[in-house]
Amino acid sequence: MNSVMGVGGKRHEDLAAGLIRKQIDCLTQVLCALESEKALDKYFFEHLMRIEQQLHWLRTVALHFKSFLTISHRSVNSLRKEKRMKRIGIFGIMAAMFVFMTTPSQAGEMDVLLEKLVEKGVLTQMEANVIKQETKEQVSRDLADMQSYSVPEWVQRIKMKGDMRLRYQYEKTETSATSRSRGRTRFRLGLETRPTKQFKVGAGLASGGTDPRSTNVTWENTFERPDIRLDYAYAQYEPAAWVKMVGGKFLFPDYFWQTTDMLFDTDINPYGGSVHLEHQLIPDVDGFVNAGSWILDEISASKRADPFMGYIQGGVQHKGDKFDAKIAGTYFSFNGVKGYDLDNELNTNTQVSGADGVLKYDYDAGGISAEFGVKGLFGGLPKSIDERIALFGDYIHNPDPDEQNNGWAAGLVFGNEKIAEKGQWQMKYQYVTLGKDAFPDTFPDSDRYGGRTDVRGHEVIWTLGLAKNVTFGVDYYTVDRIKAASNPETIVQGDLVLKF
Repeated sequence: MNSVMGVGGKRHEDLAAGLIRKQIDCLTQVLCALESEKALDKYFFEHLMRIEQQLHWLRTVALHFKSFLTISHRSVNSLRKEKRMKRIGIFGIMAAMFVFMTTPSQAGEMDVLLEKLVEKGVLTQMEANVIKQETKEQVSRDLADMQSYSVPEWVQRIKMKGDMRLRYQYEKTETSATSRSRGRTRFRLGLETRPTKQFKVGAGLASGGTDPRSTNVTWENTFERPDIRLDYAYAQYEPAAWVKMVGGKFLFPDYFWQTTDMLFDTDINPYGGSVHLEHQLIPDVDGFVNAGSWILDEISASKRADPFMGYIQGGVQHKGDKFDAKIAGTYFSFNGVKGYDLDNELNTNTQVSGADGVLKYDYDAGGISAEFGVKGLFGGLPKSIDERIALFGDYIHNPDPDEQNNGWAAGLVFGNEKIAEKGQWQMKYQYVTLGKDAFPDTFPDSDRYGGRTDVRGHEVIWTLGLAKNVTFGVDYYTVDRIKAASNPETIVQGDLVLKF
């Protein structure tokens, strides 16, 4: 505003800005001042009356501005005083705009208000444009900080997000006579709110069925109506900046870190509870601990203990201007799983009593994950090729079986660090090998040979930003069995993703 108003009346500007912060009734000030001059026609006066009625709680300091403007009309002796009064008037108008613009349906009426003020010579067109822009920016900031005075507080606390994915998928195994092509849709919608600063509640809906590893809907069965199900619902508590804990059915990336989906499909949202601790060890280096207990099943009317898994993960991370690194070790403890038939399993783990029996082994296992990234490694290659180049990997070992008890993944990613705008892109390659009994086959990536264990293969992912919040990507898998009869599978997925 300095470019429009100058600096001569800075003391008055500071006063007006302070009054705005204290919720002063600048709207009524404008109304009283202009009404006293008989400067408005009936149409414009009615608009101001409507504004005043809807924002009646702002009238507590109306007399201050009314008194100021009454004095100013009687004592205009020089151009300098006139300009100072105009500055205060503009700040009053901005305050009115600031409060009123938080009601989206009435933004058009505020445009009418500014146009009328320009017509009456109260404002220049440049001043009106500046007021409109700065008011919109202030409203956006206040809504983001949950400090708007007109929007109900409970509405300000709610944040919504979602995405829509359209997919074409091609599948072919070596022994199959024909390939398979299909269209698929994924839709997700989530919201979160904060009852207090320390508590957060989140919930989400997603397309798909009961499969915990997929939210896809295949285009089939003569236009049938697919399901929308509860994807997650959780409560999170943050008693301090260095600790947070969650319970319910929740999104786990904040509570368990992995560089690939070798062990857990990214669509999985576990039941149970987890905690995340993080603290700075030295400048630019943080230590963190993740731990949790996730419920796998509930067995009614049985002496058998309910199966669940626990884990603890500890690591360190460094984030610098040119280099970043993260490494963590994890221990998994599975309880009540040995001798049990888990839901959604694929029977590729070793079974007792036939192919669809119960699990022969326990799956207490240890693992390690690491990622190392460098920005501008080659001095800034064209097309952002080396904006960030990173190596990453995961390893898992289950000591219970004597063989087929290891899994590892390694990969490379390069291009833009994040894809947020048009033209940004990223390429990722990873190789995964997962032994038959390295980990339960209930959890791994469902697109890699259906989510089975005893598999190894390659995956290449290329993603391009088409516009802000819109991407197109191609995901290519070629995977085969390790010990079982060879039958290589190829999958190609083309995805259009729109986020909101």
